[in-house]
Amino acid sequence: MPRKRKEEPSVDITLPITPMLDMSFQLLSFFILTFQPRPTEGQMSVALPKLEVSEQQQQVEPPLPEDKKDEYTITLRASSGGEIAAITLRGLAGEMDVRTLGALTDRLNEITPPPGKGKGGVSITIEADNDLTYARLIEVMDLCRKAGYDTVNLMPIRKERP
Repeated sequence: MPRKRKEEPSVDITLPITPMLDMSFQLLSFFILTFQPRPTEGQMSVALPKLEVSEQQQQVEPPLPEDKKDEYTITLRASSGGEIAAITLRGLAGEMDVRTLGALTDRLNEITPPPGKGKGGVSITIEADNDLTYARLIEVMDLCRKAGYDTVNLMPIRKERP
């Protein structure tokens, strides 16, 4: 005769989900409210090489007007926060201060390239302060490329000669 097993009462196992969710949201809100990103996070500082002018280079005479190439220089001065404080465009027509990047774009579009060479025959050099953020420098380089200039060079700001 088979023996009947005595059935044991089933045990209900429950997990307290509500307190666990409360604790996870409290931890999440704590980390969100106390997180303080650094202002330079995601930016790269660029240290341009120092410009050294030898005595021989200082004594070189400027080229004659017919030997002049179409070269333009954009000088970018940085503010204390790394933003652009002043823009100067220097070229064959002289030197002019530019107030905004939009005005710089207009000036770059006004430059007349040499006959037969197009804007590829014009060289643009960007002189930048060491304190200028990399993003602003790339923004100016992009403006030059969009204006059609293929030759864009970088260099540190030249020290004024006495």
